[in-house]
Amino acid sequence: MKPHARYAALIASTAVLVSTHVALAHECTVSDAAGRYGYTNSGTIVTPPVGPFTAVGHVTLGETGTFSGAQTTSIAGNHFEETIQGTFTVNPNCTGSATVYVYHGTTLARTSLINIVWDTTRTSFARFF
Repeated sequence: MKPHARYAALIASTAVLVSTHVALAHECTVSDAAGRYGYTNSGTIVTPPVGPFTAVGHVTLGETGTFSGAQTTSIAGNHFEETIQGTFTVNPNCTGSATVYVYHGTTLARTSLINIVWDTTRTSFARFF
């Protein structure tokens, strides 16, 4: 192989390795997403027509795809101390989903299915109900 051809082949193979590494660097996993997060949430409950709600809380995501936490919620002016638990998934493109069980004491108050998007550093996420 001529010297210029060798350098071109080396540069091309290095570029492929670098681009592969960069693509893999942005993949998310459950263990990457594991950790403690704080959050706020607000909106309006329209079905049934209850009215505005807001919540502030914390959640710990485990490396096995489970989570638990607690939140203080106001629904139409009524305040509740709630605990949450459930399961979550993380896709390589940093999207995912969760099934959230919300409890008042030991009574299941509601179940929510949410979609999640993590930022590329996996230090925060957005959720959609």
